[in-house]
Amino acid sequence: MKKLISLLFFIVGLQVSLKGDLAAQNLSNEQSIYLQLNKSVFELGEDLWFSATVLNAQSLLPSSLDSSLFVELRSKAENQVVFKEIFEISNGFSEGHLFLADTLKQGEYSLFAFTRNSFSDEVKKTKSILLKSRITPSILVDVNFDNALTSGLNALSPKIKVVRRSGELVKTAKVNAEIWSENKRVARVKTTTDSLGIAVPIFGKLKTFENLILKIDVDSNLGEEQFELPVALPSNAQRIQFNLMPEGGNLVQGISSQIAFKAVHKNGAPVEIDSAIVMDEKGNVVTSFKSRHNGMGSFYFLPLPSKQYSVSIIAPKIDSVFSFPKVYDAGFVLNVSKQTEDDLLFAVKKSEGFEGDSLTFSIEQRGQSFYESKIIMSGDGVPLKVPTVSLPKGIIKVSLSNSKGQKLAERLIFVNNQKRLNITYELNKANYTTKERIDLKLKVMDDQGEPVQTVIGMSVVDEVFKSVFDEDNIVSYFFLSNEIRGQVHNPKSYFSGESKTDRDNLDLLMLTQGWRSYRWPRVLSENLTDSDLKVSVKINPNSVSKKVLKALDQQNIHVVSMFGASILGTDKNGELMLTDSMLYWSKGGKMFFKTDEVEGALLNFHTPFDATVKWSWDKLDQQKRIFASTKNWNILPQVENDVRRLDDFVVESKQDEYGVAHGNARNIIEGRNTDYVCMYNILNCTNHATGRKPRDGERIMINGVLKTYRAPKEANSTRYFNGYYEVPEVYEPDYDKVPEDRVFTDFRNSLIWRPSILTNENGEAEISFFTSDIRSIFNVHIDAYGDNGQMGALKFDIKVLK
Repeated sequence: MKKLISLLFFIVGLQVSLKGDLAAQNLSNEQSIYLQLNKSVFELGEDLWFSATVLNAQSLLPSSLDSSLFVELRSKAENQVVFKEIFEISNGFSEGHLFLADTLKQGEYSLFAFTRNSFSDEVKKTKSILLKSRITPSILVDVNFDNALTSGLNALSPKIKVVRRSGELVKTAKVNAEIWSENKRVARVKTTTDSLGIAVPIFGKLKTFENLILKIDVDSNLGEEQFELPVALPSNAQRIQFNLMPEGGNLVQGISSQIAFKAVHKNGAPVEIDSAIVMDEKGNVVTSFKSRHNGMGSFYFLPLPSKQYSVSIIAPKIDSVFSFPKVYDAGFVLNVSKQTEDDLLFAVKKSEGFEGDSLTFSIEQRGQSFYESKIIMSGDGVPLKVPTVSLPKGIIKVSLSNSKGQKLAERLIFVNNQKRLNITYELNKANYTTKERIDLKLKVMDDQGEPVQTVIGMSVVDEVFKSVFDEDNIVSYFFLSNEIRGQVHNPKSYFSGESKTDRDNLDLLMLTQGWRSYRWPRVLSENLTDSDLKVSVKINPNSVSKKVLKALDQQNIHVVSMFGASILGTDKNGELMLTDSMLYWSKGGKMFFKTDEVEGALLNFHTPFDATVKWSWDKLDQQKRIFASTKNWNILPQVENDVRRLDDFVVESKQDEYGVAHGNARNIIEGRNTDYVCMYNILNCTNHATGRKPRDGERIMINGVLKTYRAPKEANSTRYFNGYYEVPEVYEPDYDKVPEDRVFTDFRNSLIWRPSILTNENGEAEISFFTSDIRSIFNVHIDAYGDNGQMGALKFDIKVLK
């Protein structure tokens, strides 16, 4: 409790102490969410822990606008939700947990998190995780695709070699190999490994050899293992996506401009260009270039009148010839002539003889305007110098427009990357043994060398669980991935700490992927609908007269939770908003909602989970919880002010007038009627397990008496809704306090998960924890958010050798 109180005081103080021009501006309500997980690769039956940092999307300050975080886990293969709950947000920070049951299927899953105010961010707050039955398989496969393709027969015959982890060959193993394309199996071959541990399945009559997946199931005396990998066919003529992007947007005849380029495979992986040339219409080589980072690069080019240009890639060999961007006869060009840590130097150029009025030069960031000035063109161009000290860290959009507001040129630039938290660490030992105490000291400083109070999220995980995904840390997410459309390859690499290298690589990214793909201003997706959290009462029009139906627009809803009971009225649309306080007071439990006894009344819940209609929520197989059939609710504090109180609300079996679904009120609450009549006309007969459905109003034997049967009305008028999901404590052994626990085997692959470590006023924190019985290299991942609004990340290793 003391830790929680300290955290809340720190966060409140953080919001007050953060200052600057941006914080004082009228900001959007939109939020951005960063998820940190204890790891990204799990074995079935493990716990997944996460923390969420919820910031205002423009100021990047902690947002207190929402108190509810909506979280769901969805399988990629079936596109099916396997978990969805609501978690509490406290001053912009949230923690959560979910159990990955061993009944789940192996494969890739996506963890989504969003609030009521985060939808226009295209629901991009996701983390990919991989579930496997076993992380360290007993056997391995090596697949060779060299000479596997027989084009004339449209056949594919990869060589599959099966070995033990020790390298020993696995003979006579049964191999089931399948080829998949776009989530459909197109071929399957069953075979057996030979004396060299090799199997060569032959897949014939394939229609395509692009974007194929090879799935292999190996069954041997060592057990059964599954493997999945893309079909990688060598080719002398690769097919790639290659784009040329002029700086500022356009090429103008007679003006030298920088042209950036990016080359990627169809799967988005970068292709390094070792040699390429620009040719004119006569085949003359005008210039040459090559990539510098992740398939990206740039070169300067002067387009001449009456010339046509194209690009040919020499190495790797690409058969295609790529067209050149359009060259305009006249216009303006915006170039960055120099970029340092403190200044940006621009050159605004115009074509010869081009006459135009005054221009407006402006700078904006995340939808906020920071600078604007008029430019009177003279000669061939105008130089501009912009100091970056007053600009926040991140992507800025520089634009040039005419007097009519028409954009003539745009340029994205990443500024102030040096403004970051610097995190250093000190371990009490270089190497550790099993079940040994680790003492770790952390120190956090800002870019000026001053200590910073910080919220730190930290995980320590066995390196065999190393993520297979291209992941962000808190810095790369908020400042890069969340601002640029499309996939950014290895986003963390742009924040390595090497100032000059990072600045050059970021500028290439801004010139290519960021070119006209900036995420601000943002537009609400057409796929999104109402994001309110509410319960509504609908009246079946066929069950009452029109006069009665009109009078039933506003309804009373009985609301019961473990903290009290109330009667709340709906609005004229028959809707009642569910507040965050109602979810809070029902944390770890549920609220029950019941309408007045109105014929045809139906209760329906509407949540932000429903707001992304492109997701198939109807596939969700919710886990049902048993509710006692004779539960009496005591008088407890009411959940809302200004409401009428209920002295008591009893959900119990009613046995006199109608059946109650086998006498179980759980079935009533969940909207199910499982009543039946046996062959002797007895309701829910104990001697006969099945029978026909009873008809409403018929005379049948009920509890030994002939009575008129009435179907349960509560089946439609009583529903429940879960409050905030309760997060359990993370288990950490303390072998100093309980030394007798050392006799038990400790197979923890995640040594520690602490999402809210607080540094003191000196920027320091001391953390102690214990190793397990696993001898391995453990990866330490740290994300940090400071009271100055800066962020930082750190990764290092801990060795457990004996």
